[in-house]
Amino acid sequence: MNFKISQRKAFLTEQKNKGQRITIGFTGIADLRSFIALEYIEGMMKAAADYDINFINMGAAIKYSLFEDINFVNHYMKNFWFMKKPFLDGLITWASSLREFVDSEKILKTFNSLKPLPMIDIGHLDIPGVTALRIDSDSSVQMIMEHLVKVHGYSKFAFIGADVSEPHRKRLSAYKNELKKYGLKEIENSVYMANSMSVISLSNTVTRFLQDHDIRKKEIEAIVTTTDIIAAEVINQLEKNGFNVPKDIAVTGFNNWYDGITAKTPVTTVNLEYFKRGYMAVELLIDKIMNPNSPCKIVRVKTSLVIRQSCGCFEKSVQNAGKKIDLTEDETEISEQQLRQKLIFKLLEIFKTEKEVDVENLVNSFFNDVYLNPEKSCMLEWFQNHLQKYSHIASSNAAYLQNLVTGFRNIFIPVLKNENLETILRIEGIFHQMRTLITIFTKYETLAERENPYRLNNISKNAVDLSDAMNLDEIIELLKMQLNEMNISKAFLALNESNSSNINDTKIRLIYPEPKEELKQKLQFKIHEPYQFPKSLFMDTRYSLMLEVLHHSDKYFGYIFLEMKFLNIAYYDVIRLLLSNALYSVRIKKADKKNDFLLETSEINRLLKKQNPTESKRNRITIKNLTDYLQKNISEKTNLDKIAEHFMVSRSYLSKKTKELTGCSVQELHEKMKIEQAKKMLLSDNFSIFDVTVALGFANQNYFSNVFKKNTGLSPGNWLKRK
Repeated sequence: MNFKISQRKAFLTEQKNKGQRITIGFTGIADLRSFIALEYIEGMMKAAADYDINFINMGAAIKYSLFEDINFVNHYMKNFWFMKKPFLDGLITWASSLREFVDSEKILKTFNSLKPLPMIDIGHLDIPGVTALRIDSDSSVQMIMEHLVKVHGYSKFAFIGADVSEPHRKRLSAYKNELKKYGLKEIENSVYMANSMSVISLSNTVTRFLQDHDIRKKEIEAIVTTTDIIAAEVINQLEKNGFNVPKDIAVTGFNNWYDGITAKTPVTTVNLEYFKRGYMAVELLIDKIMNPNSPCKIVRVKTSLVIRQSCGCFEKSVQNAGKKIDLTEDETEISEQQLRQKLIFKLLEIFKTEKEVDVENLVNSFFNDVYLNPEKSCMLEWFQNHLQKYSHIASSNAAYLQNLVTGFRNIFIPVLKNENLETILRIEGIFHQMRTLITIFTKYETLAERENPYRLNNISKNAVDLSDAMNLDEIIELLKMQLNEMNISKAFLALNESNSSNINDTKIRLIYPEPKEELKQKLQFKIHEPYQFPKSLFMDTRYSLMLEVLHHSDKYFGYIFLEMKFLNIAYYDVIRLLLSNALYSVRIKKADKKNDFLLETSEINRLLKKQNPTESKRNRITIKNLTDYLQKNISEKTNLDKIAEHFMVSRSYLSKKTKELTGCSVQELHEKMKIEQAKKMLLSDNFSIFDVTVALGFANQNYFSNVFKKNTGLSPGNWLKRK
């Protein structure tokens, strides 16, 4: 084991033995549904699992639609309230991802405020005193240019980027250095930097390029771009103008984004090693936690070249599948047992996760197929069993499996060089069957995905049920059903007792699944600050969680931690949206229904200590206008200054006049009216005690119960039992 890895594991084991398992978080704003962000998070989660530490995803996804709340960034910033000790031991940041929404000065101020919390940044914004993990742009552009110049012999280049960020400008600088290195002239009007990444801007840029250069005369042989988004749009615009990539001109990208894969011609690009960077970020963060005073540094990550068709090549897997197999190696001098061992050794290099006994079975299957010629291929049966280990065959796994077939075909075929043609063709046929089997498994998975509408139907039904929930208890029961439907096996819910503009002073309302007896005592546990959330609730097992802050417009209800079973946080956003809307419905909409239970004049008069007092019509304050005001503001705290200002009198005059007219103080009268309305609401069976607490503006349920008992002699629950 690597010495550094051993050091980290020894430190982490020591912390764990003290009952202080390390917990790290991740924060940033991005399209966390894209495979770039997913690979980042997958790398972090894999490293957290390998090092046996806790991981909490505090990232936020860029708005999914125009209808998302315009206060998106404000909601996200609430996550920073968790980013302190003792809740987190360290944080991976993607500070530059906030630049689209927040200016750099505010970003730096926000992250600097988190110090001395150990941090590692994976973006391109320098945070003073924080180690940064960056890609090596220069070597990345070098790889592209080396391939285009040395493999394809191109010498006439153009460059298309966007003047939107520093990485684009750095790639342009590296490109110009490469031209000089190869002694190539920068052709006049061959560098184009679009004003933005929009389709219109890129379309106009390609139009200018085509006006400046005659592609059919090969004035330009290859276009180097700064991202796959630009490369894909360049290919699209070239095709619209009647040009074929790569036949008429080559195009390369950068970043290895989804756009490059789905372009009309798949884009040769640079893989920025998102998974690797996510993994390395965790390792660097552990190092920083171990040695908090170590100097900050910039760590450069080497990238890799991804060959696709836009440069004029075929993908590596296609090239390998057609690669000529070397049949010159002489195996006649070794015994069959030695040959078997040699084959096992070679196959273990391909099947890195397989046990040796399983690979030995594959070798036995090969020899059975060659010499026994069974009715059903033993190799095909072995491969079928191997495929069943994969829960998903689609996308990247399918390509990986095709490469596996190519790999062990290249190992087995040379062994057959002395066999007759019929045997060789029969074994080749088995390899073709394996490739077909991969295609069939992929097709089955595609068909299985058609079941998703049924899952969506269930989620939709739960959404309707949640929106119809009458109280918090119903919401929690329906939430449990939703979690079960989405196969999420752990959740921890904390809610405010009143609607607020922050997420302080919450109580734990749900631990899912049903906790052990000692943890049940934590229910209703009050948390004054988010970073004080008791990690003991998560129990002793290692966890990966997603944090979602629950809100509707400017009202915050609390937050929920959800087990991260899926990389795509859209799943968790579904729960956030459904739960937030349900809480809004119960707390806000239901609170609005309190007006259905306003007190009648006769009911108010019964509350007064003085009956039929003498009133002057000239007085600014009368019983009617005073009680009308208090009724209108029944959910507000009693504020003498505000009431006095409303009636344009002094505070002392307000108090004196109220006592004179009603026999009560302003505070006492308002309180009596609240409790009288609370009785009517409770008797309706449409409001829980908690609902009434929120609707009538009491600070919390305990305070409401105390005030209710002071006025009635009974707690709300006992009072209801007697009715």
